[in-house]
Amino acid sequence: MSNAGHNGDEILAMLCPYENTRWMYFVSRPRCEKRLYEGLREQGIPAYLPLFVKTTEYSHRVYKRQVPMFPGYVFASTRSQGFDIQRINSALLKVKFLPEPLADILLNELRLVRKFEILAQDHKLAVKPEIVKDTPVLIRRGAFKGDYAIVEKRKNTETIIVNIQSVQMSLHIELPVDWCEVAGN
Repeated sequence: MSNAGHNGDEILAMLCPYENTRWMYFVSRPRCEKRLYEGLREQGIPAYLPLFVKTTEYSHRVYKRQVPMFPGYVFASTRSQGFDIQRINSALLKVKFLPEPLADILLNELRLVRKFEILAQDHKLAVKPEIVKDTPVLIRRGAFKGDYAIVEKRKNTETIIVNIQSVQMSLHIELPVDWCEVAGN
């Protein structure tokens, strides 16, 4: 996916209505978003996979990689019989066809997402900014999956330190913020 800059942005220009199609979303198998996106593009289908750069540190080394802004989702403008499902089946879980008013709303929201994606290229993107100190969270990944915790501190835009009290003592652990969601959501 090339990012041609805000004024002549190819992706933003592609996010428009197409005749006899609607914008909808495809749900991919885990970690198959890019393969699904490429499969749709190879069929000539206008598709969009919003990405952002995620920085992680392992063994005193910093790694940067592009990851989906919405894990598990790829957006495309097509119709129910407008794609060869066999070519994308290995990466696809389901397709959500939207009625016209919702497809129009989705398209407008995708344009905003793209502008945000462009902005994130030069500015730090905060993942889940609603998760702040004292927020109760449900851990969705890792060894503590399914446990509830309280956010003690937001270390940076991508990492939080939580306090897990479900055991007989208090544990403070550092987690990627995208492994958690606000409890009750």
